[in-house]
Amino acid sequence: MDHTERTPQQGARNDGGQRPEPPTAHPDGPRRRRGPLAALLAGTLLAALAPAAAPAAAADPAPAPDAAAQRSCTADGWAATATAIDPQDSHHAYVGNGYLGQRVPPNGMGYAAPGGTTGWPLKTPEYDGSFVSGLYAKGPANLQGRQAIAALPTWTTLDVTTGGPHPDTFSSATAPGRISHYRQTLSLRCGFVRTALTWTAADGRATDLVYDVLTDRAAAHTAAVRLRMTPHWSGASTVTDTLDGRGARRLRPAGPAPGDRAGRPGTVTVGFRTDGTGTEGAVASTLRAGPGVPAAPPHAGPTAAGPQRGSAGSAAEDLSAHQRLTFPVRRGHTYELTKYVGVDTALTSRGPRAAAETASRRAADSGWAALTARHRAAWQQLWRSDIEVSGQPALQSWVRSAEYGLLAATRPGSANSIGPTGLTSDNYAGEVFWDAETWMYPGLLATHPDLARSIVDYRYRTRDAARANARRLGYQGLFYSWTSGSTGDLWTECHSWDPPHCKTQNHLMGDISLAAWQYYLATKDTAWLKSRGWPVLAGIADFWASRATRNPDGSYSVKNVAGPDEYSNGVDDAVFTNAGAATALRDATRAATLLGEPAPAAWQTVADKLRIPYDSTKKVFEQYAGYKGTTIKQADTVLLMYPLQWPMTQQQAAATLDYYAARTDPDGPAMTDSVHAIDAAALGEPGCATYTYLQRAIKPFVRGPFAEFSEARGEKAGAGDPHAGRPAQDFLTGKGGFLQVFTHGLTGLRMTEDRVRLDPMLPPQLSAGVTLRGLLWQGRTFDVALGAHQTTVRLTAGPALPLATPEGDKLVSRGVPAVLKTRRPDLAATTDAARCATATASSEEPGLYAGAAVDGNATTAWVPDAADGTLTVDLGRTVTVGQITPHWTATRPTSYVVQVSRDGRHWTGTGYAGRSPARYVRVVVHGDTRPGPGGKPAPHPGVTELEVTRAR
Repeated sequence: MDHTERTPQQGARNDGGQRPEPPTAHPDGPRRRRGPLAALLAGTLLAALAPAAAPAAAADPAPAPDAAAQRSCTADGWAATATAIDPQDSHHAYVGNGYLGQRVPPNGMGYAAPGGTTGWPLKTPEYDGSFVSGLYAKGPANLQGRQAIAALPTWTTLDVTTGGPHPDTFSSATAPGRISHYRQTLSLRCGFVRTALTWTAADGRATDLVYDVLTDRAAAHTAAVRLRMTPHWSGASTVTDTLDGRGARRLRPAGPAPGDRAGRPGTVTVGFRTDGTGTEGAVASTLRAGPGVPAAPPHAGPTAAGPQRGSAGSAAEDLSAHQRLTFPVRRGHTYELTKYVGVDTALTSRGPRAAAETASRRAADSGWAALTARHRAAWQQLWRSDIEVSGQPALQSWVRSAEYGLLAATRPGSANSIGPTGLTSDNYAGEVFWDAETWMYPGLLATHPDLARSIVDYRYRTRDAARANARRLGYQGLFYSWTSGSTGDLWTECHSWDPPHCKTQNHLMGDISLAAWQYYLATKDTAWLKSRGWPVLAGIADFWASRATRNPDGSYSVKNVAGPDEYSNGVDDAVFTNAGAATALRDATRAATLLGEPAPAAWQTVADKLRIPYDSTKKVFEQYAGYKGTTIKQADTVLLMYPLQWPMTQQQAAATLDYYAARTDPDGPAMTDSVHAIDAAALGEPGCATYTYLQRAIKPFVRGPFAEFSEARGEKAGAGDPHAGRPAQDFLTGKGGFLQVFTHGLTGLRMTEDRVRLDPMLPPQLSAGVTLRGLLWQGRTFDVALGAHQTTVRLTAGPALPLATPEGDKLVSRGVPAVLKTRRPDLAATTDAARCATATASSEEPGLYAGAAVDGNATTAWVPDAADGTLTVDLGRTVTVGQITPHWTATRPTSYVVQVSRDGRHWTGTGYAGRSPARYVRVVVHGDTRPGPGGKPAPHPGVTELEVTRAR
């Protein structure tokens, strides 16, 4: 029987060949090459990022003072590398400093459009774009003029042309067939992309090329590209520096014509104005010759083959500028050129063109060595907060890729938030969603509250539009646009009106309020709370008090909404929406008390009487009033446990998690299983389902050599979503959720006003240990080292750290760590010898992995990626096996065989049941090979749990 629970009172809340020397130049002139320059990267990658002014390495050279720091930029776990170009892979590397981001194509620089289209709402051709935080423009016709992020002219281009009677040019379009000795590396620790290769021109002349691309972490408006080239021929060569208008989107030219230079020679500039929003800006590039290149000013002007200004097809050229330098080269000598880029807009400067040119020239005058030293130091500072995963190199690389993605999209002092793909693409039109507050923000808040602040400050900055939105809709307070850009205006920035998510995704107000309150809990910054947090908290509380309607029984409802599950719309009393509203009202009331502000009585009244749908028969919270168990797109009701921390019993929490995890669309967005993992970690039910969900939160979505995130497992982000298109990438929403499994799931971290709560746990697959360094709370910095049986909490800076733990309250001070028990749900007593044992399979559908069949949870499952498949379990030691029982998914096999083995090579038994010593157990399943309805393949059989009992 169904009934509705009233909102609990606040008091009840539970809180090719490789050469070791770098490509440097001899101080007296160009040095002779000792081997293929394109293969120089092994072992000393960052050393080559240092200034090229030292002599070539001799035998047993004395190391530079910072050699260890340089090597660490590409140490294990800190770099991702591609050794071949895959034309089908569009998950290209990128750089970003929180203000400026740029994709780097496989050829190492320039504009590239890899093919395919982006997803909703733009659905336009993919390209490797450059983006500025907060720079929005009027979108194309299919967006009906609503905003989308603007893209700059591509600023990385440094083309190389051979001289002579048969010239040829290396560019971003050069075919892979002319490239050898290829290696592209993204240094996560130091924030740069290096591409080394050998290019063979059409006439057979070969040249080794190395490109370094970075956006300066120490100077937001600066970027740089360094080229080092070693020809295997002698003659003349030309290097062309281009600001390429083919990369521009939603811009038109502004100011003097590109290439018209009133300032110093060597600098070209493109001025622009954003469509519709009219924001002016500029990109400037200063080209400087380095070692081996004669000092001479570059020649500015259009390329020989480029379209003439005003001619047909010249729109891109109108946003382009070029300068080139021609110089003699000799076989085996190395030559270096660097372009220094400045970017600014009227959002941050009264004179953006002059500011961009100044940034470019200042960087050029300081030189590569000084720029990269500051840049490295800034990245090293960020990485003082880090997550270390012992014994899991793949998982470690995925964690660091996720951290890098968020760091590259944020910077201190910004008042802009993060779109689902940050500064890596215009997926989702580059606008801001609930993704920022719910999925990206919490991990940043725990490690970099100065970066996280930009997310909540964006909502403060756009509150005037939110107030106007609410007023126009007939509500009080603040109503934030479901998708927002430069101002937050609902009608010019929100993209989903059919279905009407722009009006119904009201849970966003709860998400924003929770984030604002969490910032106060994490920092105890009362001045921020009074000046910026309170206007947002109070405005959202006023909205909820006016949005809720009173029922005849005295309860309150919020009608005609959509929860996070976008497959349901126009429902009443969505549980996450209502619980978020109640939480927002209570947090605003608490903030009023702290600040001495008046709080309307209606806030508490509505909070206490909002309906929270609950099914007492199933012991689960209902997603909304009348929910019938239909498939859901993504995490919704499970968000009650985390991040809302809604009061419920262990039984209610476990039942709710299992119920909704089983009903979630496997083709839904990437972040859902991360919250399943966090909830499972908090529950700690016997087994290791936490690790299953952790794997499901990452493995189906990682793409390409740089471990970028795809939004979905397949080619569509939500099978039941009429608007879903190609999955977004690099999907920072998924990366943020994945990181929260570590920051909040394994640690049990929850921040309160006066202490930090920790409840550490580890699944057996991570028993080698996980260490979180540089966590921050209210002026303290601390590390949490989770071991197989003990967790150590060390204070590294700040006053003593008060902890609340299952073992009681503790106080951690410098030199006096706290040692806590690490919960190990896998070690709970069981008669199942297979539970949490090592499992492998002949194949697996994405997200339906072998380990799920032995994790102790019947909601998860292994399913082969074919009609037939084999699941093998290593029990760890030889045991006397009694009964072997496969528990099937809804699709049972047409036939199956169970076998046992002592050594994993010799197998016996069919339909086994009895007493036999065995270490290995396997199940061979056979499914239906006939097509299903509509000609689709029949679903494959699977195992929810393989139970192996010992003989008595």
